[in-house]
This record gives sequence, structure tokens and C-alpha cells, in this order.
Amino acid sequence: MEENKTTTIEESFEALEGIISKLESGEASLDESFSLYKAGMEELQNASSKIEQTKKAVMAIAKDGGLEVFEEEE
Repeated sequence: MEENKTTTIEESFEALEGIISKLESGEASLDESFSLYKAGMEELQNASSKIEQTKKAVMAIAKDGGLEVFEEEE
């Protein structure tokens, strides 16, 4: 993943799907599997961060715009 490139949540999920497919295929070497795992964790952190930013933006809109804040399901 390029650090200078801003990715969307969807792009991160697509990248994760590709990484998971490669890992599940069993064709990657141990070194490649470790690199894929590391890249997957970075994508997961990126997606999680984007989701959190979006959640905060929705909450801010709700506060300023008088809309209801959605409740998280547990």
C-alpha cells in the first residue's frame, strides 16, 4: 500500500479480499505469506480509520443538522 495515496474504504476491502484469496490459496511462500499478512493488517487499519472518520462526520452532521445519531449494535 502506498502511503501517499488516499484509498477509499471500498478499495481497502477489495485489497483485503485479494490478500485473503492469496493466503487461502496456499501457494504463497512463508515469506510472501508474512508480507501479505502485514499488508492486510495495514489495509485493515486504514479501513478501520476511514470508518471511524466517517462515523465521526455523521455524528457531527447529526449534531449540527439536527439529525438523529445512529446507535451502534452490540
